[in-house]
Amino acid sequence: MDNVGYVGLSRNAGLMRQLDSVANNIANVSTNGYRREGNVFAEHIKALDGRDPSLSVSTLSRRFVDLSPGDVTTTSNPLDFAIEGDGFFLVETQNGQRLTRDGAFSRNAQNELVTSGDMRVLDDTGGAIVIPAQAKSIEAANDGLIFADGEPIGRLGVVTADPAGLVREGGNLFRAENGFDPAEAVRVRQFAVEGSNVNAVAELARLIEVQRTYEISQKFSKDDDERINRTIRVLGHQS
Repeated sequence: MDNVGYVGLSRNAGLMRQLDSVANNIANVSTNGYRREGNVFAEHIKALDGRDPSLSVSTLSRRFVDLSPGDVTTTSNPLDFAIEGDGFFLVETQNGQRLTRDGAFSRNAQNELVTSGDMRVLDDTGGAIVIPAQAKSIEAANDGLIFADGEPIGRLGVVTADPAGLVREGGNLFRAENGFDPAEAVRVRQFAVEGSNVNAVAELARLIEVQRTYEISQKFSKDDDERINRTIRVLGHQS
């Protein structure tokens, strides 16, 4: 394969990854706490021997998570919470502790506070938050301390993590590869849920742009393949 072929394959592979990210973002426009995914590309320049110019190839360097806040909606559910500032709710999954911004909580059969995916919401010590079955009122302070009928029952575990170490697991769930720490200077709002931070209009425009670029790149690669085939046929006739 010649240099043009390598460049075309590299570009097409990168565009496919971009399409995957954009499609995932659009699919999660209505997912509570979803964080938009973006891509960072790196350019590799290789000096070639002889008369040929250098070869420039772009490859996907990494994917990043856009941590800008989403819109917050006021609800009538006392078990709905939203975080103002940097931070994530700490939850327990079958694979260990994970992070999420989705604060649409409820109670399970054991009266434990759980996420919409039935994962236990953890307190600031890593334990479950149990709401007394007979509790008539649930209130929460700005620091995440929850009260049932005026008695404290636990403080929501809110943590921060290195953005570069966040690995997405599903729509709004993350694994913190570099660990996490208790969040500081954050405010927890009750009767509120944070939505996705995806701008649907901007993401659709991005989808169209990437699709068009991919189509052009595909045509470029096809034209180059035809050029190579013509050259082979000509050389075959001359031999």
